[in-house]
Amino acid sequence: THAESLDMLEKLGFYTVPHKVFRTVEECCEEVRRIGDTRESYPFDIDGAVVKVNSLSDRTILGSTAKFPKWAIAFKYPPEEKETKLLNIEIAVGRTGVLTPTAVLESVHLAGTTVSRATLHNQDFITEKGIAIGDTVTVRKAGDIIPEVLCVTKHGGNPCYTFPSVCPSCGAAVIREEDEAAIRCVNPECPAQLLRNLIHFCSRDAMDIEGLGPAIIETFVQAGMLRSAGDIYRLEKEKIAALDGFQETSAGNI
Repeated sequence: THAESLDMLEKLGFYTVPHKVFRTVEECCEEVRRIGDTRESYPFDIDGAVVKVNSLSDRTILGSTAKFPKWAIAFKYPPEEKETKLLNIEIAVGRTGVLTPTAVLESVHLAGTTVSRATLHNQDFITEKGIAIGDTVTVRKAGDIIPEVLCVTKHGGNPCYTFPSVCPSCGAAVIREEDEAAIRCVNPECPAQLLRNLIHFCSRDAMDIEGLGPAIIETFVQAGMLRSAGDIYRLEKEKIAALDGFQETSAGNI
């Protein structure tokens, strides 16, 4: 049986997932609920439980489709949710000028990792949920991967957060196009947009320029050596080597 195979593997020193054999569907359902209630007690992260036919010969009779076995079924638990305090909201400017809010949270252990930041999507989301700095919020991992703020569980007394009227990177006025959720900076010389544009331009999916990673690009932008993508092709070895942290070899490679 499947259980005997797992026992043998365990005796040989392999790590195996805890398992039990039941005779009725009701017993299986009760075990699925029990695992869900105690999921935090396991020495590994889980997001569901699987019920399988124990007899290997019966599995052969039941067979499989092209995509899944007919002798097993999975139950996925709802994402784990935790309460924590919203300490601040940071606004980042993307390469297309869109302002994106990120929640800065009191650290909380969630679905196997420590979470201190979470997405807030846009102004409409913040307004709809009534989110303000100082609130106690419920967070979860969307798809058990991306941390997000689900709702406010206790207001801290501050007014609902509103986006700044100017770009936090360049100080230019921001706009919101009609029928669009995004608020964006339209200044073509915005430093934040320039940096992200250059990082994208040099990335593997674009020009794939070896040696020009995000940190080095940021250094060149701060030094005034890059003001556009065209400046990449006018970089001089001597000027790169004169910067702190660069040698003749690394400057030559770039």
